[in-house]
Amino acid sequence: MGLISFFSGAAIATFLAFVLSKRSTRKLNNAIKSESLVTAKVPEDQLERFMDALDLLPIGIVIVDLKQDRRVRNNAAAAMTGVRYVDILVDQAVDAMIDEIKVAKSGKRILEAVAGTTRYFKISGQSMDDQRGIVTVEDITEKSRIDTVQTDFVANLSHELKTPIGAVAALADSLNGETQTEVVWRLAERIVTESHRMSRIVDDLLDLSRVEFGGTEEWTDIDLAAVLVEVVSTNQYAAKRQGLGLSLTGSSELLVRGDRSQLVSVFSNLVDNAIKYSEIGGVVNVNSAVKDDEIVLSVTDHGIGIAERDQKRIFERFYRVDKARSRATGGTGLGLSIVRHIVLEHGGAIDVRSEEGVGSTFTVRLPRVMVKTKELAKNQMGVMA
Repeated sequence: MGLISFFSGAAIATFLAFVLSKRSTRKLNNAIKSESLVTAKVPEDQLERFMDALDLLPIGIVIVDLKQDRRVRNNAAAAMTGVRYVDILVDQAVDAMIDEIKVAKSGKRILEAVAGTTRYFKISGQSMDDQRGIVTVEDITEKSRIDTVQTDFVANLSHELKTPIGAVAALADSLNGETQTEVVWRLAERIVTESHRMSRIVDDLLDLSRVEFGGTEEWTDIDLAAVLVEVVSTNQYAAKRQGLGLSLTGSSELLVRGDRSQLVSVFSNLVDNAIKYSEIGGVVNVNSAVKDDEIVLSVTDHGIGIAERDQKRIFERFYRVDKARSRATGGTGLGLSIVRHIVLEHGGAIDVRSEEGVGSTFTVRLPRVMVKTKELAKNQMGVMA
């Protein structure tokens, strides 16, 4: 209503009659004189500015002549209505809202339109008087998705922290007054384990926050071959303790632009998961290759695999394929979400191919830096010195 409050009733009527009759701008003056609803003249440029203002808005606006049921839509409203299934539902909801404001003067409703994917629209209506009304249509699908993600995030985080906090409280209560040294040591060890679990959750949350809100100001040219050597070396002991082999194969010319610590985190998470979910005697392979302007890196295991229904969701925050096993291995459900954020932030992509009982392959694609910069050459010279 704020956009049209400066127009007189006659001006609005003239505007509606002009647009709905599709008269040319050149004939506007004749339309103003001939329309029976018009009692005042509105300058042509004023109507054009009004229409331009409506078309700039991201929210759909439908102005209605309630007596004659004539309407004019801005560009956003026209884009939301039409012949497709969802558009027809929006049209029907607008019609229902117009009927409602004729009686109740105002109204609001949320339309849930399901057609392959679900979209949500907020539809509001307000009558200005007995002659005129306005209906707004706002696509709130993304807002609804964000609200759902935030709600789920808080609920999952509360649940993840509640479990170790409750365990620490129970263990501390059992420890109080205990005199047997063996029992005291066992309870104390459990308290330390649960404390470390809480610490990992907080660390993962901080990592996720840094990735989501971090910038690219500190990015440098990174030798990914050196990153992979570091990650594999760091995880050799864990693999050996699990009874696994851990190998590194592929190209040595792997240059990307990015944050080194974040890229280390990506491949550390992938290798760590591969080790955790592999069976004794298996092999985890880290492979790299150069394909045109991309660097393709994969982490392959021959472990328990991931069900097809879970593969599209494993990069969601707190999502776990096997909740019992994840808790046993100390996972927070944030690792792959962090990995995905980092890879996307670096202009890359990540996907997974897996089969239950056979194993999984996580593939990361990153843009390749074709020529070494002076900065990297200087860093390498410093290392050699």
